[in-house]
Amino acid sequence: MRLIEGGAVISEVLRHPGATHSVFDVLAAAVRVLAPGPRVALLGFAAGGVVAPLRALGHRGRLEGVDLSRAGWSVFRRLCGRWAGPVVLHRAEAGQWLRRRRGRFDAIVEDLSVRGRAGTTKPQATVDDLPGLLAARLGPGGVAIVNLLPVPGWPRSKLEAAAGRAYRDVLVVQLESFENRILIGARGGLPASRDVARELRRTLRSIDSALAHGLSVRGGRKNGRNPSSGGYHGEIRGPASGLGE
Repeated sequence: MRLIEGGAVISEVLRHPGATHSVFDVLAAAVRVLAPGPRVALLGFAAGGVVAPLRALGHRGRLEGVDLSRAGWSVFRRLCGRWAGPVVLHRAEAGQWLRRRRGRFDAIVEDLSVRGRAGTTKPQATVDDLPGLLAARLGPGGVAIVNLLPVPGWPRSKLEAAAGRAYRDVLVVQLESFENRILIGARGGLPASRDVARELRRTLRSIDSALAHGLSVRGGRKNGRNPSSGGYHGEIRGPASGLGE
């Protein structure tokens, strides 16, 4: 079952663990390859599209979802409750939740989106305070995994630099069949891009995901900027309503 808002798919909800054959598979595979620990947060939970591939890949830990709306939660519980394992949903704005939250995570998946004039895009927080907040909540060896959608008027390089500025090391996953890019950031080092690409493909093949094909990984911008030194001075323009947050 697909959950669609504003013409965009914000969740692929399955009745059993397995591949969605969409970007959610890559988000889940990145968690398993780069942060196999049990502590995972899902920002922009919607109806839990990441859960089916993540459980199919063997993750059994507690998942903490964050979303402004509970609209997709009932769908998730109805279709996935029997097998989903420990999943909780916090109804909150992602940045506020990260500021209040104690403890650290092995992986934080940022899949936030808003509906603007040109369709579904990223919220302003993705280039303002969220990079620093995400980095601050990562445990040792933890990674942030950000689903980057196109932003009108923003070159890809500028968006990646803004979203990745809080991390010591950054990788970017590109998909042949989707315009999304997946930014992976770490406060420590990350494996070489070719090794990550190989492991992502192998992991996706293990659940027969179609996204095992046409996937590539490259290095992103690295810098030593202090994540607490202030926001990126750019603006994602256009009125927006919360979607998948």
